[in-house]
Amino acid sequence: MILTLVAGAFAIHFGFSFPWSRTFTLLATSDWLLLTAACLVNIMSLAAKSTAWFLLLRRLGPLRLGTAQAATFVGAAVNSISVSISGEAARAQLAGRRDHIPFGAAAASLVVTRIVEAIGLIIILALALALSPPWHGARLVGLALGVTAAAFTLGCTLAPWSRLRSGAPRRWHETFMNLATKDRRGTAIAVGFASLNWVGQWLTYHWTIAASHIDVTPAASLTALVMANLTGVLRLTPGNIGVMQGSLILGMRPFDIRAPDALAAGLSLQAVQVLPILAIAAGILGVRGIRRLAARRPEAI
Repeated sequence: MILTLVAGAFAIHFGFSFPWSRTFTLLATSDWLLLTAACLVNIMSLAAKSTAWFLLLRRLGPLRLGTAQAATFVGAAVNSISVSISGEAARAQLAGRRDHIPFGAAAASLVVTRIVEAIGLIIILALALALSPPWHGARLVGLALGVTAAAFTLGCTLAPWSRLRSGAPRRWHETFMNLATKDRRGTAIAVGFASLNWVGQWLTYHWTIAASHIDVTPAASLTALVMANLTGVLRLTPGNIGVMQGSLILGMRPFDIRAPDALAAGLSLQAVQVLPILAIAAGILGVRGIRRLAARRPEAI
């Protein structure tokens, strides 16, 4: 109770003391050309993300690329109006509805996809630190990250998974083993598409922040991207609204970007990442279909 009162008092103080006028001015004068470019590259990054998922899930069933694309866009739309893992559950459900992929197999592939996406992010961070080191010794850190990503990828694709013992249910063990051993070349290609997804997200952040007339560097936009994804893992709010803006304020502070400027960029970024995806998903399923998926509980795996 006391913590709630303290948090409420802090929120009220923040609301009255924050320089909202500057934030609204930056929003009103945003560069629409850069925002449009950010919207387009965000859509392309989701297409790359869905392709990585397709390359993994197609090993377990007759999945079509169009289904993977549609399910990913719908899942992103569901995430923007719900919390937790509702979007991932919607992706798995749509793959089952359209191409008869078992829900358990689709869910397992999403877990593996998360690992592949993490490897892709490490690769992008390694390249960024190696090509444009923001501090002395950053190239060594980038090299270490690159070696780690390469070793992890090789381990996932070459390890003798069939010899491993698992305490998990047999069908889950078989599913993960199939994902790890079938089409190992496809795993490397999936990592490539996951990396493209992160490049697209990086450009989305950079161009959206720059559209708010902020003098942003690639290092600052990459830091904002990493902070937003780390703080938004649990998805405590629909579309991570509020969480994203707070992470941008904290992540951009070391680069001398003021809080009202970072907030304006965060609000613009929310619109860039949510509104076009909602429109695409509505075209795929309709507004009612999205709401039904958002309200439906995940099936038993």
